Amino acid sequence: MIPFTYAVKEIRRRKYRTAVNIAGFIIAISTLITLVMAARGWETCTKVPLNSIGTDIILFYTAPVKPAGTGCYIVNHLFSYPFNQTLLTEIEDVPDVECAVPILMHRLRAMVFTGIDPSETETNAVLPSSIIEGRYLTAHDGYVALVDNEYAQLNNLTLGSTVTYAADFEVVGIVEVSATNIMKSHIYVNLPIVQEVLPEKPVGLVNMGLIRTSSPGKVEKTATALEDEWPNSSTLTGSDLAETAFGVIQINEDTAWSISIALAVITILFTIKSQLSTVAERTKEIGILKAIGWSNSNVVNQIAIESVIQGIIGGLLGCALGYIFASYVLSTIGGEIGGALNFITIDPIILSIGFGISMVSGIVAGLFSSWRAARLVPVDALRTI
Repeated sequence: MIPFTYAVKEIRRRKYRTAVNIAGFIIAISTLITLVMAARGWETCTKVPLNSIGTDIILFYTAPVKPAGTGCYIVNHLFSYPFNQTLLTEIEDVPDVECAVPILMHRLRAMVFTGIDPSETETNAVLPSSIIEGRYLTAHDGYVALVDNEYAQLNNLTLGSTVTYAADFEVVGIVEVSATNIMKSHIYVNLPIVQEVLPEKPVGLVNMGLIRTSSPGKVEKTATALEDEWPNSSTLTGSDLAETAFGVIQINEDTAWSISIALAVITILFTIKSQLSTVAERTKEIGILKAIGWSNSNVVNQIAIESVIQGIIGGLLGCALGYIFASYVLSTIGGEIGGALNFITIDPIILSIGFGISMVSGIVAGLFSSWRAARLVPVDALRTI
């Protein structure tokens, strides 16, 4: 108990040095929590727009291909030229590609008209889960359509109404499409019908392939492989979308951990140096304490306890500030899709790890400096008086 009581008194007596040591722990731990959660938020947000349509990669052509048709179609503010639908069958043979879904998107002024294959219910421009009234399309449907709810309200469309885009279609379903869906259109019709009614007559052509992979961790590698195999094609992944839409700097979790651990090591070294300076300043006191009967273990415990208390205080405050900073950063990551806090929460395990690192740092710094203090010979220490 005596070493603990003495340690608390020393912490109160040396307020400036204590505050500096605690500040080091706070900076290290709050930075760790903020960086790691920011990295996770970034990773989550990069996947949201494509996950909303069940895909990992969008493949398209930004230059004319044969058969080129007479024009191009606009998709996600990009020009995408039509290509032969059979290409997607070839793409499905690429390793790690699970399926390649054809999409034909056409824009006329502000209206977007999209052809889909309704047999694909996991990956598509619009999914059955988006239906709020009526039914989803079937492979045997002819001149019938799904319409976006907002567009339907604006034009007083209900089930059974007629909507016109190059032809007349009966509304059989109304969909509520998430704002994160980058394939959001006003009208959705069976792909063969769209290929038939458009003025360009793009029979057998599409202008996008929605690609779902079997290995989510290899999305970037798969996208590169597709562009290598079909040199004139382009791919769009979640990370590409996030980089252009969210306006944040990309940092992955491994990098965040590396930076945080490096900062923690620096904090430990700084604390050790600070504690060693404290030992040097208290040479006389330690000599007197050992002369009146304090053992080496008492000296070690007293100085180690000081460092551990500082680590605990720094860890608690660091976790609190890290939580606040991480919440703010996550709320700003996401751009138009909303903050990352809408999709992930701050991981309590990260908070625990941060506090644990602060504790371990305090212990390591305390043990090293207390070991140096315990080596002091009382007679030598007293000679400095």
